[in-house]
Parts: sequence; structure tokens; C-alpha cells
Amino acid sequence: MAQADQTVQNATFPTVRADINNNLAALFTDSSGATAPTVTVAFQDWIDTSGADAVWKKRNAANNAWITLGTISASTIAFEGTLPSQTGNAGEFLTTDGTDASWASIVSGINAADVFTSSGNWTCPAGVTKVLVSVVGGGGGGRGYDVSPGSSGGYGGRGGHGFGVLTVTPGTVYTVTIGSAGNGTVSAGTPDNGTAGGTSTFSTISATGGAGGTSSYGADGSCSSADATLRRTVGGSTVFIVGGSETRAAGSGTTGIAYVITDTLGAGAGGAGGFSFEGDENGAGGVGGAVALLY
Repeated sequence: MAQADQTVQNATFPTVRADINNNLAALFTDSSGATAPTVTVAFQDWIDTSGADAVWKKRNAANNAWITLGTISASTIAFEGTLPSQTGNAGEFLTTDGTDASWASIVSGINAADVFTSSGNWTCPAGVTKVLVSVVGGGGGGRGYDVSPGSSGGYGGRGGHGFGVLTVTPGTVYTVTIGSAGNGTVSAGTPDNGTAGGTSTFSTISATGGAGGTSSYGADGSCSSADATLRRTVGGSTVFIVGGSETRAAGSGTTGIAYVITDTLGAGAGGAGGFSFEGDENGAGGVGGAVALLY
């Protein structure tokens, strides 16, 4: 450790040589010492040894203050303003608020899912600020078929499907609205059309229900959102398909058979229309909507 006045004075040979050596020692050791050098210049280095760990400092351009560059500990240097302390932060990642860097815990993937098939409320859990939302409208009911007038029985439309990531606030209670199932109609004379499914809503995402079946099929529901950046599906939830010629009972959305595919209908499925060459056939009810929240 050495500090010097950065000037070689006029003197006899031994004194001049000692002065040169002192200035070189100060240069080689970055003016290290427990107190600041008394003579300073802009951009001069100083290793402050007054604490438990040495601190690397540099004089500012105006030569009126010291800037701390980092802490020298054992064989490492922790640079000031670049990385916060790593002590006790194993397994965490570095993040920033735009001004300061800090460590944060790693959250892995989706940890929970809440599914609603009836209207209610959802309270955002602590620590959750984003939620993946799927909203399905109710399926429309099918129209019945009557063999005497030869009426046609169209199937109900599928509920619309909205899909996107929303920003949510922990502790806030959000309203969940589930669209009702459309009713199928009884084959009696000329049957009425099936009724439309209801609209499902969560926050800014709404999915309308499928239209009721007529002499043709009912139109699929659609999706709307206040956030144009959300991914939206317009034209129904295509995974829900209903059709065929099995006998259906008119109903309120709980009866129906998915032709060829499965005996269990998913949320938003449209009810099958009556269709038979052998006799009267009722239209089936659709299936109510749903809201799924993944976070």
C-alpha cells in the first residue's frame, strides 16, 4: 500500500530516487490505503482499505468526489450497480424494475387451475398477476323433427370460444358468468326452433352462445374482447361436435349424444337436431358454457 503527491521534487539523487519509487508504488497499488489520497486528479483510482473488504473507487471527471466501482473480497470483485449481492440468493434469477437490479424467485409453469361450469366469483390468489383464460359460451338447442309435415331438425350452434392471457390483481374478486344451455324442442306438428345458448364472461373476455337449430343448423357463437391483443376464436369451440340420427329427448341442455365421437359432450356443445325417416324425433338440448382459469 502506498500513496504519493504525484510530483517528483528537485533534490539530491537518493531523495529523487525515493520520490520516484513512492510515486510508482502509489501507481502500482492504485493509491491503496485506509484514507483517501491528499492529492487527487480526475479518473484516479483508489483502493479503500478501511473496511473488512477493500473497496475500489475512482475519482469523478470533476475531481470533486469518489465513485464506488466495487468491493474486492478474497479473489472476487462485486461491481457496484451491476449485480446485487449473491449471498442467500441461490436458485434465483436476476430481474430489474428499469432502475435497479434485484433477485427474484423462479416460478415454474402453471401451478393451479380453476374451472367454472356455473356462475360465481373467483378471488385472485396472492402472488398471481397473470392468468390464462378460456371462456366458452353455451351450446344452442336442436330443433325437433316431425315426420308428418316432414319438418327439418337442425342442430344447435356451438358456443363461442375466447382465449387469452389477462393481467389480474391479487386479492381482487372477479365475477364469472356461465352461459346457459339452449333448449331442444319437442317434435309436435311443426316444431319450434331450438333456443340459443347463453353468453359466458370473465373480465374483458366474452363468448356468446350458439344459436338454436332451425330447419338448418344454428350459427356458432363468437368471442369479443376489450383487449385486441388477445387471441380470440370466432366461430365456436371446434372440439365440441354434435350431429347424427340417434333419438334425442328435448331438454334443458343435459341430454345429447355426440355422433360417432363420444357419449359425453363437452362445454358449449350444440344439441343435435331431430332427424329420422321412421318417426318423430325431438331435438336435444345443448350443453352449458364454462370458464377455465390457469395460473
